[in-house]
Amino acid sequence: ADTVTLTGDSVTISATADGNINIPDGYSKLFVLTSGEGLVIEAVGAEPSFAVEAAGRYTIHTLVYDGRADSANFLDLGVVELGATTGVDVLNLVASAGICASLDAAGAPIMVESCTADAGTLTADADTVTLTGDSVTISAMADGNINIPDGYSKLFVLTSGENLVIEQVGAEPSFAVEAAGRYTIHTLVYDGRTDSSNFLDLGVVEFGATTGVDVLNLVASAGICASLDAAGAPIMVEENEVVCDASSGKMYSQKPVQCLSRGEATIAAKFYQQPHIPEGYQQLYVLTEAYSLTILQVSASPEFTVSHQGFYRIHSLVYSPETLDLSVVQFGKTTGFDVLNLIEANNICASLHVRGAINLVIGSKWFCYFFNKYRAHHWNKKSGKGPNDDDLAGYIDAYSSYDEFEASFINQNDEVRFYPNPVVDNLNVEIRLFDNEEMDYNVMDVRGRMIMSGSAEALKSGKFTLNTNQFAKGMYIVNFVSEFRTVTKKIIIEK
Repeated sequence: ADTVTLTGDSVTISATADGNINIPDGYSKLFVLTSGEGLVIEAVGAEPSFAVEAAGRYTIHTLVYDGRADSANFLDLGVVELGATTGVDVLNLVASAGICASLDAAGAPIMVESCTADAGTLTADADTVTLTGDSVTISAMADGNINIPDGYSKLFVLTSGENLVIEQVGAEPSFAVEAAGRYTIHTLVYDGRTDSSNFLDLGVVEFGATTGVDVLNLVASAGICASLDAAGAPIMVEENEVVCDASSGKMYSQKPVQCLSRGEATIAAKFYQQPHIPEGYQQLYVLTEAYSLTILQVSASPEFTVSHQGFYRIHSLVYSPETLDLSVVQFGKTTGFDVLNLIEANNICASLHVRGAINLVIGSKWFCYFFNKYRAHHWNKKSGKGPNDDDLAGYIDAYSSYDEFEASFINQNDEVRFYPNPVVDNLNVEIRLFDNEEMDYNVMDVRGRMIMSGSAEALKSGKFTLNTNQFAKGMYIVNFVSEFRTVTKKIIIEK
């Protein structure tokens, strides 16, 4: 090539022999590199190829000479000082010594030009951009230090990640991206003319695979003049953090204790903290068994009819049918915890009032009366709007089932009275019976002998009287027994 561009630290220039050389027997061939108009000898070699490190005019010459020291035509090249001796000096040496040698003085001139292509630098319009919707546009501005040689072109390149994978190219430093991540916008100054020795073939670039480093390596290996702003303008695209403003609100029941009547009871709840239902969202009310949160029913209103005694919760759920699929719910099997896990595991915007409004439904008429009577002994009812079920929540925490709660509550609060004791004539017994409870009694002496037994039917009227006149003075054991319980008391009979 007549003209070569210096890229990097050096460039190799070369020439090809025309085939018209003649080398006499015993003679040698040597290639000589000279620089400038003065043909200063810079290097010699066995091949017409040399690496040069500076721009300028170079010439590659062929020298045919006799290097045999005992020959009359011996040309002593030891006198050549690289960087000082010229081709003319060699010609003069040959002429003055009258020896047979030949130097192609004209040689093959080659102009080595500096690569003036400079991509310059870019500054991002924003270092961090938030991805909103399906895509976001990122852009940069040129710093004004670009240099585009005549015939060259400018192109902007978008890369992604730390490996600078090429994603797009464009005429402007502005690109639409559809995913979060690290991006860089680069400037490329290159020669796109196919007939140019500096032609950079961009047809080899494969979007999503070829990297900016691959392009740099292509430029370097081909020794062409081109410039890529490798550092570019880095831009971080972040996900749009969607704030979930769905709120289930908080609920309570004004009458959290209900009793079954004709086999059913209606429980209801209302809000003491209002929900927020975003556009496109819906609200659903969920009835669960209070211990396991097993889902029993759902409704568009916070009111449910139940037919079994137990503790219940009424929950508010605010959700979008587009993101939360409730078809997976199986009544009597799926729990509120399952729904909550589904929401959290899939990062779904929805809100469930997990505690819910707690309700107690009592099956027995007697226990309904008993509980409502003695509940006040343990709990000061709140006044005003808000939860009034803290004691019910405490029972759920303290007991593992409704049956355990009921038995414990009766045991703690039931009033059984035997009076007077000691007794002379009549022992009065007061035991509050359960619904349908039939109770019998027996009296035993201290030796375990049955003294008297019978039905305590009178307890249904509130009091049973046992005549003790026939008993001898001493201590006795009185038992009142039903299918539900046994009440035992020691009495002293005096005469």
